[in-house]
Amino acid sequence: MTQTTTRETLSVSGKHGPPLRVGIRALILSPTLLWILALVVAPNLYLLVFSFWSNEIGTVVQEFTFENYVRAFTSEVFLTLLVRTFLIATFAAVMATLIAYPGAYLVVRKLGRWKLAAALLVLVPLWVSYLMRVFAWRIILGERGILNGLLTSLGILGEASDSFLYSVETVALTLTYIVVPYVFLASYSSLERIPESLYEASADCGGNSFRTFVHIIWPLSRPGVAIGFAIGFVIAFGDYVTAQMVGGLEGTMLGTIILQQFGTANNWPYGAAIGVSIMLASFLFLAMVSLFSRTEAQYE
Repeated sequence: MTQTTTRETLSVSGKHGPPLRVGIRALILSPTLLWILALVVAPNLYLLVFSFWSNEIGTVVQEFTFENYVRAFTSEVFLTLLVRTFLIATFAAVMATLIAYPGAYLVVRKLGRWKLAAALLVLVPLWVSYLMRVFAWRIILGERGILNGLLTSLGILGEASDSFLYSVETVALTLTYIVVPYVFLASYSSLERIPESLYEASADCGGNSFRTFVHIIWPLSRPGVAIGFAIGFVIAFGDYVTAQMVGGLEGTMLGTIILQQFGTANNWPYGAAIGVSIMLASFLFLAMVSLFSRTEAQYE
């Protein structure tokens, strides 16, 4: 009797166990999935649909058309700003990586018990409003700013200059500063996960610091660096606040044009088409970055 009951219990458990576990997992994940669907997927799908509608004297006409995309990709202004935005975002992401990755390596390998405190100091700017961080550069580079005051007091400049603001270089510099903490965080996380035993094994095999870095540290940390680079690029590529506050006319980026289309121009379908174009360009670039991060370290 006991054996029969046990077999029946095992049979029921085997038959209904996995579906029950799947149901529990689905229940646990449902809030996250609903959040993603409601706040990520649905708005972007609506933006995509909106980009295929037309605009007539400020009124949206819900008729399918490619007019907005044709207008965008035949516009010299759009193509110029697309190239400029891509170059600025790439420069900011590359420079932030060149700054953040060595910094993360020094923090992880050289600061010992103080590495967590040092990492938190690098991440402190993320606790400050994005708008305030951009505005701080206006205070530094403005005509009456800190840099002008220092240069005039030292006699390097006869009078305050307005050339430090409102340029492509200023936008690139500010965006680099903005994205450094994100690249640092991704790099720090990947370097922190490398076991100490691998460093010791490399030293036992006669590997110097350079060979250890090339054959162990870099291959193992490269996926994290790629993620940080991608995050930095996406943030810079879609930015409009920085270009508007410190870029002026010369530093205009596509994000500013989108803001104008949804604002003063009141041409939402065209603004949606530009937004979708930016997303597609970002996805294409990130796909290429993902290929770079797939290679894994191999050691015997």
